[in-house]
Amino acid sequence: MKRPDDLAVTIYRWGRDHALLLDSIFAGVLLVLLGSASAFIASWPGLVVATLTIIPLAVRRRCPIGVLGWSLVMSVVQLIVIPIPLPGNVAQAVVVYTVAANVASLGVRLCTLVGALVGSLLAGFRWSTPPAYVKHSLLAAVVLAVLATLVWVIGNLVRGREENLRRLGSAVTELEEGRRQLERFVAQRERVSAAREIHDIVAHSLTVVIVQADGAAYAAEHADAWHRRDAREVLSVIGETARSALAEVRVVVDVLRDVDTRDGDAEFGASNDGQATDTELRRLVDSIRAAGVSVEFDNNPATFDALPFRLRFVVLRVVQESLTNVLKHAGSPVSARVAVECTPDAVCVQIDDDGLGQHGARAVGSRPGRGHGLVGMRERVHELGGEFRAERRPVRGFEVTVEIPLDIAVGERSTS
Repeated sequence: MKRPDDLAVTIYRWGRDHALLLDSIFAGVLLVLLGSASAFIASWPGLVVATLTIIPLAVRRRCPIGVLGWSLVMSVVQLIVIPIPLPGNVAQAVVVYTVAANVASLGVRLCTLVGALVGSLLAGFRWSTPPAYVKHSLLAAVVLAVLATLVWVIGNLVRGREENLRRLGSAVTELEEGRRQLERFVAQRERVSAAREIHDIVAHSLTVVIVQADGAAYAAEHADAWHRRDAREVLSVIGETARSALAEVRVVVDVLRDVDTRDGDAEFGASNDGQATDTELRRLVDSIRAAGVSVEFDNNPATFDALPFRLRFVVLRVVQESLTNVLKHAGSPVSARVAVECTPDAVCVQIDDDGLGQHGARAVGSRPGRGHGLVGMRERVHELGGEFRAERRPVRGFEVTVEIPLDIAVGERSTS
């Protein structure tokens, strides 16, 4: 059931949308009531003048200025032809109200008020009779002028109210559009985050799988002896990597299906403080070693695990993507070094290798083209207010350096 104020708004809007119909009905009712009364008072001249004055009210909101001009003409005709006021003169007050309420031009509205005051003065002198002619004329003129002014003021107040409502409606529309743009921005940010997360998971895992599979295929074809133990180790690494990637992708898909399940402090693919620990980092490094890359790893588990979760998560993804790029681009043989240093003010991460460089060799199992790994790492670090650098080393290899201030990272977490 609608509330009374809602019902009033609905009726008001319907009236504005059907102005011609309502004004026609209003003019017809006035013509029947006031036209017949005018005929009773002033015979057929009164009926003619009242009819010609009232009928244009049917289009008063469609053509307010035109109706005003016609009303002035009929007022002059009445002052000349009929020496007494008529009930139909109510139509002239309606015209004054209509112009004040519907015409935006202040000049036109003021001219309407001046015309109403002049007409009140003329009517006062035309309709008064002796004795005390002047006194009665001035008194009648003042009364008519006060009534005309009140009607004009009421019309202006209504126009101001409608103008405020239009402005309010425009503001509400702008706010709604802003809300929709914000929703689109949030959705776009979520899509970018999801794409970045899936890229990191799939690129790393598939790179390890491809390297292991290619190495096994080459060994099986060219090695003097190919033992079951060797095959078992390779297949074990492939299976473990694929299962881990599948589990992480499922987490991302679950988050995409139900955004409400996401932890406010986490990105896609991680939802609790049990992940992104030193253990996860070491497991990641071991998977790269199993793929044939010698990796030196330096990290203090106690200090690292005490960091905010989101910071640890970003460090994990940076290390993962950097080592994946070593596998894909650095060539063979290659060795890498991962150093994570936690100071009271910041976390510093450095990953470097002595290979051909990030763009020195063709990506393993991929076609030449523009990658997303460096872009994704830079976005993650910048979101926490950190600095990211990725560049070739002077002699050989590639280096990735990240520095994230702890105070900014903690503040980012608290506002997530």
